Amino acid sequence: MKEVDVQIRRARGVEDYQKIVELEKQVWGYADPADLAAVPILMIANRFGGAVLVAEGPAQRLIGFAMANLGRRSQEKLFWWSHMTAVAQEYQNRGVGLRLKLRQREEALAEGIDEIHWTFDPLQALNAHFNLHKLGVIVREYEENVYGHSTSRLHQGLPTDRFVAEWRLKADRAKSTGSDQVLLEIPANINELRRTDILSAKTWQDRIREACQSYFAAGYVVTDFVEGHYILEKE
Repeated sequence: MKEVDVQIRRARGVEDYQKIVELEKQVWGYADPADLAAVPILMIANRFGGAVLVAEGPAQRLIGFAMANLGRRSQEKLFWWSHMTAVAQEYQNRGVGLRLKLRQREEALAEGIDEIHWTFDPLQALNAHFNLHKLGVIVREYEENVYGHSTSRLHQGLPTDRFVAEWRLKADRAKSTGSDQVLLEIPANINELRRTDILSAKTWQDRIREACQSYFAAGYVVTDFVEGHYILEKE
């Protein structure tokens, strides 16, 4: 699809935050307010160490956003945790998400942050391609049922298992190691499979969980996603 003319900027106040909350409801179909990043949470993230970015499309309509919090594990260095990124359905696959993430990278580096982390569903092929193949993240953690039950129509029927993406903003893309590679296939469309055959969808999730946890324990990381397959290599 043709890319859309979009302006990316920092959120400026309550009106922006309110529009973001409405977009959360539209994109994920949340029915429980507890699932939302509410206005005060967005404000805190934007003002105190993180960033909330918005994408404005035609007629200055808010069509996307990205929210990141400041984080630190124990005594390790600071990083950003990118909690939410969303684009209105009619503007998806038109370059808006990429523009948001690249601006997020610029904002992080300007604040002295050189890593951004987030979670994504290992069974979602489009997200895998975007995160791994386009952005160049790596994955070495698999977390089971991170968010518990979700009211989102996109999450229903399966535990909320997630990969943890690590976007190393100053690092070169992971290089191939040839014979050390492992390929791991996922279904082409898990959303359709969840709707039509939830037992098969659960079998896929169990298989991917077991394989990833085993390979991660053996020192492998996910470095790319190509033609429906994760590529795992020794770190």
